Amino acid sequence: MARDNLSSAAKARAGSKLSGARKKAAQKVASKIAGTSSGKATPDAISKPASVAASAANTSISTNGSIAVVVPGLPTHITPDAISGMLPQFDESAYQITDPLNPPATLPQATEAQFDKGMTIYEGTQRALKLTGAAFDTTRERFTTLGKQAKAFGAGVKAATEFERVKGDFLDYQNQLQTNEQKGLTLDVSRHKTTTDRTVAVHTTASMDEKLKQAETAAELARAQTRDKQNKLDEFRKSLGEYAA
Repeated sequence: MARDNLSSAAKARAGSKLSGARKKAAQKVASKIAGTSSGKATPDAISKPASVAASAANTSISTNGSIAVVVPGLPTHITPDAISGMLPQFDESAYQITDPLNPPATLPQATEAQFDKGMTIYEGTQRALKLTGAAFDTTRERFTTLGKQAKAFGAGVKAATEFERVKGDFLDYQNQLQTNEQKGLTLDVSRHKTTTDRTVAVHTTASMDEKLKQAETAAELARAQTRDKQNKLDEFRKSLGEYAA
């Protein structure tokens, strides 16, 4: 019973210490976020450019002939060969238990202070990593939205281009209508001129026919006058012959 009471008391103390440490860590994170949102720029933030200029990936050929591709902004040290060195040191053999009822004293131990301090640090770090991950998720959505915005803008440009093309076709149609109207007016004038010329030709032909008839009549009259005068001349000569005889 005494052991249970001691254990319960220890757990209570650990819980209260842990909750207090969690509150302190939460307050630190909140103060950092508030400082960032208030617009205070750190020296690192001032020295770093606002955006990385887009550039092609740098490539280099090593001595063994392999090509190393370096993408600006992405880490280059994370490779399958380097992952084992990035993991926390852990010797699972040190936690081997042969007799569950008699655990060995050589098992790794951590005091309550170590546990509280470590959990506070780890929890704060995990919160920071989650916030950083959320920032990357938000940035990913930002770039996705920018891509959609670019596609929407491109679609709008294509639509505007089609509108302008249709306007050009409509103007060409209107211009062709005017051209056809002018050609129709020219055709009407030509038709009227043809009709007028045909009518004038009829009257001119009739006038020429009448003039021909008049000329024929005048010629006939002249021939009659000539015959009459010739007869008179013959009679006069005849009378002169009888007088001479």
